[in-house]
Amino acid sequence: MKKILIPAALASAMVASAATVTVNPTATKQSVIGFGGGSVYYQNWIAKLPAADQQELFDTAFVGLNLSILRIGNWLQDESKDLSEDIAIIKAGKERLGDHMKIEMSSWSAPGNLKPSGSVNGNAGSSKSDKTLKKASGDKYGAYAYTDFANWWKKSLQTYAAAGIVPDYISLQNEPDMEASYEETLFEPTETSEIAGYKQALNAVYDALNGMANHPKILGPEPLGIGYNNFQKYTAELDQSKLDGYAYHLYHNGNGNTAGNNYLSPESFRTPMSEVATSVSASGKPIIMTEFCPMEDEPREEDMVGLAHIMQIGFTDGLLNGYIAWELFYGYHSQMIGVCPGADWDLDGSGKYVCEDKEIKIFPEYHAMRHYSKFVNPGWKVISTTTAEADLKTVAFASASGDSISVIIINTGKSEIKLDNPTISGYNVGTAVQSKENGAKSKNITVSSCTVLPARSITTLVYKKGATAPAATTCKDETTDAGYVAPVEIPIDDIVVIDYSKTKDVTTWAAMSDDLTPVTYSNTALDGVTGYASVPLAGCEQAVCGYKSQLLNLSSEGAKALQSCSKLVITMRSTTTDNAYVNVGAANGGDWIDYEYGKLASGSKWSETAVKLDKEGGNKSTALTFNSDASGIYIAKIVGTGCTTKSTAIQPSIKYAANDSHMAAKLFDLNGNLLWSGIKSQALNDNGTLRLNVRQGTYLLKTKSSTIKAIKK
Repeated sequence: MKKILIPAALASAMVASAATVTVNPTATKQSVIGFGGGSVYYQNWIAKLPAADQQELFDTAFVGLNLSILRIGNWLQDESKDLSEDIAIIKAGKERLGDHMKIEMSSWSAPGNLKPSGSVNGNAGSSKSDKTLKKASGDKYGAYAYTDFANWWKKSLQTYAAAGIVPDYISLQNEPDMEASYEETLFEPTETSEIAGYKQALNAVYDALNGMANHPKILGPEPLGIGYNNFQKYTAELDQSKLDGYAYHLYHNGNGNTAGNNYLSPESFRTPMSEVATSVSASGKPIIMTEFCPMEDEPREEDMVGLAHIMQIGFTDGLLNGYIAWELFYGYHSQMIGVCPGADWDLDGSGKYVCEDKEIKIFPEYHAMRHYSKFVNPGWKVISTTTAEADLKTVAFASASGDSISVIIINTGKSEIKLDNPTISGYNVGTAVQSKENGAKSKNITVSSCTVLPARSITTLVYKKGATAPAATTCKDETTDAGYVAPVEIPIDDIVVIDYSKTKDVTTWAAMSDDLTPVTYSNTALDGVTGYASVPLAGCEQAVCGYKSQLLNLSSEGAKALQSCSKLVITMRSTTTDNAYVNVGAANGGDWIDYEYGKLASGSKWSETAVKLDKEGGNKSTALTFNSDASGIYIAKIVGTGCTTKSTAIQPSIKYAANDSHMAAKLFDLNGNLLWSGIKSQALNDNGTLRLNVRQGTYLLKTKSSTIKAIKK
């Protein structure tokens, strides 16, 4: 069985001047509960691996990471659920790690019989009141079936315990604020006439578990993200004495960026994580980040440093006690470890195969987590670190006994930095481990009095009390792969995305709202321009009518411009004599990725407006979105400028299915809302229409290689 390490993309440049980091072991902060990942979905893929391969996988996952938290789901929303696959995974972890590894369990949905819809799934298109607990007269906690929900939780825990699974922590609802097509139950912070309240549900679950021997600790409220004071809206309503700790996810943080971009812009988390920590600091209870990922199907080398940087922010400004990345194991897609049982396993029930070779793929995020989890144990404390080097992000941890200190140093910059190793009285470096973007990962490097920190790298220095000082006084980069050739950026000509003086085709436009009229072509002369698209927009304030976007699907050349150019220059003007201010963004089938607000479309002349593409890079966007309070704009031309190409670099080979019907897919409505995720073939009938349970209409069905319009009849 192959175990593959995936590298790729940028290389570094010159060595900068020496830097220093100060570590103060006496300035102790919060204690560590642990580091981990999720075993949620894809358990059946692991079960289909040959026994020897399973053991290799478990050694890699549990021993390799020294995992201290495993997140699982409470799947007894189906009370007949076979738990054998979860049991096998947890047993494997416990055999290797014992009580070092704690279990955190989150529920994805209440049982269907406790919801008005009768389904554990979100049932896209239905009202919010169908996606919450059902109403119940006479319930002591409120207007909904809180007592039944709490009793279900208690019974679930008893069933799991009988099967040998005893969670240390539970969260009564994963993302209570998230409408989804998969398993979900909505809870508002406190009950409304339409939706059950998290406050009331917590009260009921707390009381139900209070009489249980050795009952788990309760974490909450575990919302989708921490932007817009979302976390604080929940905690403000709760009786926080009934929580043993706090949990949240990071899928939004208030700055408008999506998950993928936030992995590429970690500093966007620093303020909101700090605000969350401040809001609950008086309680003295732990905070655990329980789920986050970049939402990418394929791995990106940048995600290793991105995750390590986010964790550094979390354990410094965010005062985190624990961090759980989304998936420890995932089905052949980018998380920490990708799993493929091989072509003899019918993965999606269609008789077709998503992956072929039996492989474990170790992705960059695995190594980011390992720099923390392998060298920091539960009970250790965060200690103070400082540096004057802007590109270095540091965090340090001291063991409870005081015999060990682990210092994690992340070079986020594009230049190599020589570090004079921190001096800690009574301690010396015993182990040095380094991972480099596009280079070796989790590599033990020579212990010296100094360390080379390659561009875009993570280094962990493990200090031991009484260790011998290193004899070596020189240091060098030991993590550059010998065969790696850094791609060189070569300027190329501007890329024309669309030019309506050369084409009349406006069929690539799609209105993302039913009440927007279609885009039309005009050749009526206007200030010397005789070919342009007329793009109708909202014509009313966003606060009144919401976002109403027009989507421009791009050619392969247009999509290339988003990835290889520094900005777009859009020649446009208002359809009226008033200036129009337009929000313009790159999009991936409907989700905005990189955008700018208020770009000018003049009411008196054609204006060339630039939209930066700083965050676009490898996001593989295939469309542009335009929306505005104005009634419409004319667009004559869109050109990518500041474009470059890269010389050939050594890259790993990745197999793709020739037919994307086997691929993971997402269904969006024309407002850009995600309605369903699964395999593309599961969504379509033989005639190409949608077989999913959605309303009649037109939708966008997207895989990593295509976006198509699909009709529900």
